[in-house]
Amino acid sequence: MAPNILTPEARQENVKALALAAGITPEQAAERLDGRVLCTFDPDDAAACQFYEELRPVLGRTIDVDDTPTGRGYLVEMVIGDVQPRGVATAVFTRLRPDSSCFSPVLEGVHSPNPVHGALSVVAACYGAAVAVHRAVGAGIPNPPPDYLEIRYDEILPDLSVLNEAVDIGEAHLAGAGAIGNGFLWAARHVDLRGKLAVCDDDVVSSGNLQRQIWFDEGDIDDPKASTLCEKAQPHIPGCRLKPEPARLQELPNRSGAWLKRLIVAVDSRRARRELQNEIPAEVFDASTTDIREVVVHYNTALSDLACMGCLYKADEKEASQDQIIAEHLGVSVDEVRASRVSPAAAAAIARKHPHLQPAMIEGQAFDSLYKALCATGKLHASVGKQVVAPFAFVSVLAGTLLLFEVMARLARPGLAQTNEWHVSPWREPFGRGRLTRLRFNGCECCGDSARARALRALRTRLWVGKRDNRAAVKE
Repeated sequence: MAPNILTPEARQENVKALALAAGITPEQAAERLDGRVLCTFDPDDAAACQFYEELRPVLGRTIDVDDTPTGRGYLVEMVIGDVQPRGVATAVFTRLRPDSSCFSPVLEGVHSPNPVHGALSVVAACYGAAVAVHRAVGAGIPNPPPDYLEIRYDEILPDLSVLNEAVDIGEAHLAGAGAIGNGFLWAARHVDLRGKLAVCDDDVVSSGNLQRQIWFDEGDIDDPKASTLCEKAQPHIPGCRLKPEPARLQELPNRSGAWLKRLIVAVDSRRARRELQNEIPAEVFDASTTDIREVVVHYNTALSDLACMGCLYKADEKEASQDQIIAEHLGVSVDEVRASRVSPAAAAAIARKHPHLQPAMIEGQAFDSLYKALCATGKLHASVGKQVVAPFAFVSVLAGTLLLFEVMARLARPGLAQTNEWHVSPWREPFGRGRLTRLRFNGCECCGDSARARALRALRTRLWVGKRDNRAAVKE
């Protein structure tokens, strides 16, 4: 990990997230996050070393991490495997097994001559980071990790053997090269993914992104997210061709015929998900986060009656309120915000209210992204509760990892899963029995629309193998 991975803007994102979650002032949050975490482990313990190598970059996006005492005080000591603590801070003991990981205040580590599966080590690292963050700086966070937190991997992925198989995704599209998209390809380093994946994102890396977008560092600031992510991840995922598309998926050329067969969604807003669903994909794999509180994994297909992203991410009062807040702070109308992208007229209006911005530089940006970036740099002086709060890195990486598991499990074991919605806490034990089956509803603005319903019926009839244009089908 680059030594200066956390820029001032990235640190400010963490400060906002902690302040809002713990109910403290930004100044108090900044003071807490100025501390460090020490990781102690046996270098001859393969599982412990592997866990640390996954924990360090994830946890280090939130708080500084050392593996050797430097003389500076520490807030918590993560003791990994069968090794004695150094006694420099309150200890959290980590036990690693092939089928589970455990974090507790009691020493019960085991020495592991062999590492666990790499993708499962990513899961363990995300939950380990949650425990470390809470023990170090998270007093006041609601629903925190229990003193004894055990993560059973079969609760996350019932058939763990899938991780050892080559899984062909065919020709798929990943919408979003941000935090969850980063997490998806971060976990994919450890599996045999095959096929071709078009990575679609028209945004560039910003300084604040480094707080949670695990592949990026300072050298990537202002570079296109899609091409940067593909360039960095491709050597680690040799079986799957990553093709960068520096544009929104909705703006790709050659969108004719039944082109969108498999869509993997990692965008950061409810409205963006509805827009993607309106592209009428045959199959959708989706993961989202609710700030730092929750990860939601969702699946739907045009060939079933499962709820789509429009059903799950309906326009609601909270979204309308956020639109109003963004409009007020940027100096534009709510209708302009609901159009998703900054038009030339909106860019001029924003620049009049915020003279440090150049219209040409913000035209075409997503309103959500622009607002979030301005919050991160402190250019908007709203209260914390009215700002867009990005999740901690471990929440986004966990979301991306669970998204990868969903893709692999459904493609390797078709028909096995009957559910399509799963809510997971990044702070507490995941429970497989909490998976839900949600069906479509007639009032959905996506699948409930009469024209799109006709298009979906047409897609069902030809089982997504026809050559007719989707847009022509909508007009039928």
